[in-house]
Amino acid sequence: MVFLDVKKKIWNIRDLEIPVIENIPMKEMLWFREKIKWTSEQEEKGSLTTSEALKTDEEWWDNIAKVGLDTTVDKILDTGISESEFRELMAEVYNFLSQLGTIEKAKQFVLYDPKIQKKDEKQ
Repeated sequence: MVFLDVKKKIWNIRDLEIPVIENIPMKEMLWFREKIKWTSEQEEKGSLTTSEALKTDEEWWDNIAKVGLDTTVDKILDTGISESEFRELMAEVYNFLSQLGTIEKAKQFVLYDPKIQKKDEKQ
């Protein structure tokens, strides 16, 4: 499932349509870099507990919702999205934020190729 509609420039989450935010300033992305670094350090030490990992997931999702979608996780969950769809959405938004950044770049990315999307819909 693909949530970004590059033609409409929206994130389509069931009945919730959220305008795409492009060119997020690097300063807003620093939290993610720091959290990845911290998590890696904890894993290397073997000191990352399950509760810390779960808390990190929640913080990660909250920040993706805030920075990438200008909304809250609760509003996303209110759509009735499943857990697997939610995880796919969070991964897609993070990928957009960290790798693409603009609709024009997204249009060049294979995931958003209309031919591939039509093929996926048929399957």
